[in-house]
Amino acid sequence: MSTPNPAAAAKPTIVLVAFGTSVDSARRVFDNIYVHACRRYPKYDIQWAFTSRVIIHKLKQLGITTRYVGEVVDELRSEGVSKIAFQSLHVVPGQEYRRVLDLDLSGLQVAYGNALMTSDEDVETVITALASQIDATQPTVLVAHGNDHHPEFNERLLTLAEKIEQRYPRLVVASVEGDPGTEPLEKIKPLAAEHGSVRFVPLMIVAGDHVLNDVMGDDEGSWKNIISANHAECVPSLGWNKSILEIYFAHLDKVLAQLESR
Repeated sequence: MSTPNPAAAAKPTIVLVAFGTSVDSARRVFDNIYVHACRRYPKYDIQWAFTSRVIIHKLKQLGITTRYVGEVVDELRSEGVSKIAFQSLHVVPGQEYRRVLDLDLSGLQVAYGNALMTSDEDVETVITALASQIDATQPTVLVAHGNDHHPEFNERLLTLAEKIEQRYPRLVVASVEGDPGTEPLEKIKPLAAEHGSVRFVPLMIVAGDHVLNDVMGDDEGSWKNIISANHAECVPSLGWNKSILEIYFAHLDKVLAQLESR
């Protein structure tokens, strides 16, 4: 996706880190993010890295080459790169985010851009960034991933739920795994029946398998069918939201400043 820029040799290399997806239509969002990143950081070499080995393997079987974050680091080290600015494209600093922290980064100067919702301030900024996709009169579900095994990684989602549900009484935050889970869908069900429709807003950088199947799928247990509104719509994922990308890039600005001051 990227071509090394000789003029950026003395600058940190930017590594955008995402979970990844095997859904072809959803993968286009990475091109969109890359275009915006190149416009904002024209003098930097920008690389992609992914944290899901399962997704990387699936894509390889389809003839699509993507790289695990450790492979990108090894390649950059072999090329003589000494500074790396990692920018997480994860929503919360959870299990996948921490894979970067576990890498062998000996001999390198590195800095880590925070995940989307790392602080309380981030949560407030995200709520503002989502406003363009929320109609206060329409029953709405924010679709989060969540984590079954590490409840501590759900804390930011629960903070978001508390704050945004106070602001939008006809909106709930639900998650595929962990808390808050799917119980909030029961609140939306009667509201959607009254209104005749429900809107899903993915709280995910990519609208991949979870959105296509768990939420909008045709199976009886999909969120769309649980709510059973006459009409269900799903807006584009976070990676298409310019205001959300600005939050990620603001985090990246900070770590680039740290590295360039060394």
